[in-house]
Amino acid sequence: MANFKKISAVALCSAMALSLGACGNNIAGPDTTYAAVIDGYKVPAGVFIAMQMSSYYDAAYYTEPTDESEETTASAETAETTASETEATTTTAFTDKVIEDKPVREWINDEATKSMQEFVAVENKFDELGLSFEDNEKEKTKIYLDSIWEYYGENYENAGISEDSQLLIMLNSTKKNMIFDHYYAQGGQDEISEADIRAYLDENNKRINYIKMELKDGEGNLLKSEGKDEIKAMAEDYIERIKGGENFAAVSKEYSDYYDKLVADAAESTDTDESADADTEETESSYTDNETVVTKDGSYPSEAVVTKAFESKVGDVFLVEEDEVYYVVTVLDLYADENYYSDNESTVRHQLKDDEFNQTVDSWTETQNVEINEAAYKRYKIEKFLNN
Repeated sequence: MANFKKISAVALCSAMALSLGACGNNIAGPDTTYAAVIDGYKVPAGVFIAMQMSSYYDAAYYTEPTDESEETTASAETAETTASETEATTTTAFTDKVIEDKPVREWINDEATKSMQEFVAVENKFDELGLSFEDNEKEKTKIYLDSIWEYYGENYENAGISEDSQLLIMLNSTKKNMIFDHYYAQGGQDEISEADIRAYLDENNKRINYIKMELKDGEGNLLKSEGKDEIKAMAEDYIERIKGGENFAAVSKEYSDYYDKLVADAAESTDTDESADADTEETESSYTDNETVVTKDGSYPSEAVVTKAFESKVGDVFLVEEDEVYYVVTVLDLYADENYYSDNESTVRHQLKDDEFNQTVDSWTETQNVEINEAAYKRYKIEKFLNN
């Protein structure tokens, strides 16, 4: 379930822009404008359908055919299948799925119910803690939502979309973040200290700058051993100069200019008609600063560079040799950018405490009084997602 919940969080964010709303009261039948009453809170049908959509995406992502006969095969018979028959087959294949020993329809609706319970739990806890929006948060959220609706609203309104339900979902997400901060942000009840945040950043991130030295000639051909030796000697010279105090950016630009000229000279030699003009033209520099922050489990600019960086300390300069490129790398102070800590402290808090917080939120739903509106559950079927 842990993976399902993570994907559900991502899918729900997508559903924010696309969630369907209540289609209105069915005058000739039961009231389906709401999906459930949870601890006295009547949850709009549009919110329920958004939760269904999120769970549908989870189910579509994770489920596999129940047997080999359901797998799609390319054949003449398939090619002759009509569009309507194909649609029916697809629908049947998906709706026959089983997730965690439950038919997919039941699983989707159960997950949607759990999401509604969390929605209500967040609403109630927000009020209980006496929290309130600041800096015109509601107004800013509505403006953002209006911008989304400008592009997507018409299509979904034709299917029964409710912008009001979407606004409730977006504001609820903000409330959940505010509750999280109430507990874990600076000055919070269970504040995560700056020391702990910096320790996490230091353990999982390194700031580096690097020179990427191509093991290719100006035409893009891989160098032979002798050519590689020349580049290695150049790289080792760069390292000594940088260690001696020479500016890393200046050395990096020197290499960039060298390689730009190599490419330009190769192009000139293949186009004799323009050689005279080329003599008078200055090669445009392609130099870019490669300073970046890499993560422990990352692979950019290469896994070998990342591994070596995490084995090194601030101020170290080293060479990484790969098949088609050499890297001259220096390790910098992670906080060389004065905004690095402030830009990342919230993210780190969530990385450290999201699992704990989500368990806490789950605990708030355990004693809820949940009254399902069966008519709404029967009316809003998962088939509406299959053809979207």
